[in-house]
Amino acid sequence: MNIAPLRVIIVDDSGEVLSALGRIIDKQPDMELLGVASSVDDGVLLARQVQPDVVVLDVNMPDGGGLRAAKELVVVVPGARLIAFSAFDKMLIRRAMTVAGVSAYVSKSGDIRELLAAIRAGRDVEAFTTL
Repeated sequence: MNIAPLRVIIVDDSGEVLSALGRIIDKQPDMELLGVASSVDDGVLLARQVQPDVVVLDVNMPDGGGLRAAKELVVVVPGARLIAFSAFDKMLIRRAMTVAGVSAYVSKSGDIRELLAAIRAGRDVEAFTTL
């Protein structure tokens, strides 16, 4: 039985993160990178256009950040799994992101396998929650 790859987009204001993470996701046989965006507005527009299964989003971006992105994304792509990917690991931020609709919070300083596991859990939202 063939399972369709998880359709992923990345929203991060760092070109280096977008490039590196994009290459890693592209190499995963069970994932399909649909696109990247470097701002909240572009990320929401991209999500609306491609309807991804999973959105990996940076918490700290200049145009409202991951909190604003999450609030808009739950409306635009209500079935998508939102994963916060952040250099900041503060409980207050985690809680705010959870309330906004994020289902996993992964540290940028952690092992990339944690992020890949969180993305893969998009097939079963109950399977992986780090909040």
